[in-house]
Amino acid sequence: ELVVSDLSFNDTTGQPIVKDINFAVHSGEILGVAGIEGNGQNELSELITGMKKIENGDITINGKNIRDLSVRQIRELGVAHISQDRMTYGVVANASIAENMVADRYYKPEFNQGFLIDVKKIKEEVDNLIEEYQVKCDDRDQPMAMLSGGNMQKVVVAREFSSSPRLVVANQPTRGIDVGTAELVRNKLVDLRDQGAAVLLISADLTEILELSDSIIVLCNGEIVAYFDDVKTVDPIDVGEYMLGLKRMDDEQIRRAAHE
Repeated sequence: ELVVSDLSFNDTTGQPIVKDINFAVHSGEILGVAGIEGNGQNELSELITGMKKIENGDITINGKNIRDLSVRQIRELGVAHISQDRMTYGVVANASIAENMVADRYYKPEFNQGFLIDVKKIKEEVDNLIEEYQVKCDDRDQPMAMLSGGNMQKVVVAREFSSSPRLVVANQPTRGIDVGTAELVRNKLVDLRDQGAAVLLISADLTEILELSDSIIVLCNGEIVAYFDDVKTVDPIDVGEYMLGLKRMDDEQIRRAAHE
């Protein structure tokens, strides 16, 4: 599970971007983060995944405080991350599909025999993932740069979702991809939740948030301004007013997001 406590973050000019945020995501739950882009969502996902350093507040993943952990150490806690910027963080464009798909696991025991990488096993794994996630490509050795944006996203999603994650941080997972791929990604997120993963879904697409999430927090100006514990009862127009900063719940209602 994920617990975020009193988390604040300032940009390089000292401007507060994330302001005293508290929430928790339990195993088997999708918590949606709704908000107009640029309200702290990206910084939040990068703080949770170790790409930005935590300065104020705490984040614990499966009971472990991640303040001083590297990106790789956080991944080793069972964290999968889909970044909104797949070209910068998601893929190595001049590497092959296969290299991108196993970048997070080639060093693990199941693919390593002493000092030797089990190439045959890696190829099998990659070919299975290409098939399962319907990646349109010539073969596993094709460079990532030659794929369409949607197929690049499929490679990223295949790598992240096939790592048996305990926590999934999905930041704009369906942006810029075709309808069929988006549906595949959404179904996989629900599958992972049903298998017991905790899922944090950040999306500018309110329909996506409402369709997939069990509960929702709304961010506005870096703060949580609303928490809905049951999406089935939520009115999209109501959520929109919180996103625009026209309304704000009282502190006690917002505090429920932390499940304290």
